[in-house]
This record gives sequence, structure tokens and C-alpha cells, in this order.
Amino acid sequence: MRIAIDWKKRGRDTLILTGVALFLAFLRPYGATEDAPFGVVFAFWFSLIMVGSVFGEVFVWGFYKLWPDGPDWIMIIVVSLLTAVGVTAALYGVAAVSAGYVNIGPQPVWMLYFYVLVITVAMTLLGYTLSHAFNSDGPDFVTESNDRAAVDAFLERLPVRYRTSDLYAVSSEDHYCRVHTSLGSELILIRLADVERELASVDGLRVHRSWWVSRKGIADSAREGGRITLKLHSGEDVPVSRSYQSDVKEAGLVH
Repeated sequence: MRIAIDWKKRGRDTLILTGVALFLAFLRPYGATEDAPFGVVFAFWFSLIMVGSVFGEVFVWGFYKLWPDGPDWIMIIVVSLLTAVGVTAALYGVAAVSAGYVNIGPQPVWMLYFYVLVITVAMTLLGYTLSHAFNSDGPDFVTESNDRAAVDAFLERLPVRYRTSDLYAVSSEDHYCRVHTSLGSELILIRLADVERELASVDGLRVHRSWWVSRKGIADSAREGGRITLKLHSGEDVPVSRSYQSDVKEAGLVH
């Protein structure tokens, strides 16, 4: 499994989490940091939120790896419960090294866990809502994992020597499609619409009425006179039609 960082998504997420941390720093819920300077309070909440974000993404990945078709509402419950455990442990660690600025008091662990869980549920719901609003795939490594399974299933249509290759693109040629891979290309009898359906979980998109491309297959891009062309690692130039240009730009495929 290889991690592919979506920097646009990461930047947006960091900006949102910073805003949430500022809000909580002003609000100072539960009184744990009421005597600390604002900068310390902000650093406290930002650190906890980032820790929670990391735990959340790992648990989302684990949930869908174990249960690919699991209902979203169960995912939200499971991820919230598990993430709150990690954040609670982190909170004890922060309190131990905060020089008295963070005071969690003598309250029992279960009560502190409940307080953390309330915010964790809110953050999980926020992340879920934003991922759908921005049509995001979730953790970067989830897409990579799903990619390979779908690609392997698709490559079963090709001769054996292609089945360990990386999928670069698929182009339509009359009633056939040419599959472009890291080990060469091969014609198969299939419609491009069916290709797009079978590869729906792969990090790629339709860029032309005759072309579907994988992000992994793109080596470079070029613009000239309002036209966009993508170059595959295998050397082929892929035209991007005007109707798909906005999708290509939003996907960050144009440099």
C-alpha cells in the first residue's frame, strides 16, 4: 500500500481544524485550561484536534478495510468511540508535561472520556460532512488500497503478463478499448462506459469521450491555447476535451 498525499485536501483540512481550534480556545470548554495564556490554550486544542484527526483517519481506514460495505452511521459510531480513547490518553500525556497549564483534575477516567467523546463525535460528523461536501475520498491511503483491488480485478481481463502492471489509462477504439499499462498496452472487447463503472473506486477520471486516465499514469501535463494535454508515463499524449477540463483542474492533474 502506497500513500498518495492530496495536498489540496490536506491544506483545506488543516485550515478547518485551525478554525475549530481557535473556536475552542476562545470557548475554553470544561475549564481544563482556564488559567493558561491564549497561545497555550490554542496550542493545546490544536494539538489534541490533530491527534484526533490522525487517530480518526487510521480508524476509518481500518473500518472500511475490515468492512468495505459497512454503513456510514456505524463507521461514525465506531470511529468516534475508538478515537476518543486515543485522545483521552493523549490528554493525560499533555497534562503531565504542561507545567500545570492543563488541569484535568481528580475526575475519573470514564468522565474525562465522556467529555472527550462529545467533541470527538462532533469532529467526526464534521469530517464526514465535509468529505461529502467536497467529494473527498477520505484518508489518502484508503484510496490507494481500494485502487489496487479494483485494478487487479480489471486487469484479469488482460493476458497474464499484464496482471502485475500499473494501470495508466484506457482509450476507446471502435468497439474495443486499449488498456495502457506500465508493461505495454492491449486491446480488449469492452465499452469505455463499462470501464469507467468498473474502475469507479480507482483514483482516476474520464478526461475525454475516448479516454479514462489513472492519476498514477500521468507523468506531466501541458496547456496551449486553451487546450490541455496529459502525458502518460508510457509516452502517450491524452487530450482533455473542454467538457472535462474543469474536472481535470479540480482533481489537480494540471500543473
